[in-house]
Amino acid sequence: MLKSKYEQIDSIALLELIRDSDDDEAYKEFVQRFLPIVKDQCLTKCKLRNVDKHVGLEIAHDTFEKIRKSKSFKREKLNGSDSKSMITGWLFRISSNLFYDYHNSQKCNNQVYESYIDQLFNKASEISVDSLAEKRDLSIKILQTLNSKEREVVLTDLEFKRSQKYLPEDANESLANRIGVKKNTVRKIRERAIQKLNKAIDEINT
Repeated sequence: MLKSKYEQIDSIALLELIRDSDDDEAYKEFVQRFLPIVKDQCLTKCKLRNVDKHVGLEIAHDTFEKIRKSKSFKREKLNGSDSKSMITGWLFRISSNLFYDYHNSQKCNNQVYESYIDQLFNKASEISVDSLAEKRDLSIKILQTLNSKEREVVLTDLEFKRSQKYLPEDANESLANRIGVKKNTVRKIRERAIQKLNKAIDEINT
């Protein structure tokens, strides 16, 4: 197995690199180091709060996506005796805030969420189209960049994620069964699909 060129880089330096660039390899290296720890913490929270564990797994992944998108990391905000404990504490605070947002959202049954799909198609709206037919053709072109499993995941998300932030456990399980994968694999397929959609939209925009 090939080693990452960032394997020897300090985790704080990795965070700064993620903040200052769109380096996918640096991001993957950071996630590999800390995702298992954040997952365990989120699953513990789920058990204590009687929340479905798939919500905790989604929140764990959202924690890292939030870091990647916000690009707001500041070294001076870390507190602790060593870099691992400082970063772990910082990640736990982010995930705790996401749990807080989740619990608040459960109180607002009529809330409409802006999912990653909305964000992608808001980005696509920058493309100049003059008719519904052109918008339809553009949407088809973008979705055709996905394989059948990726397309099924995205279309299922379109069905559910305007009315709830996280896919319900039964919907997630049904989706996994339909495309013949484990539930944990659905998340990886979704991440791959998002990357492809982003790339397709960027190519059309240029």
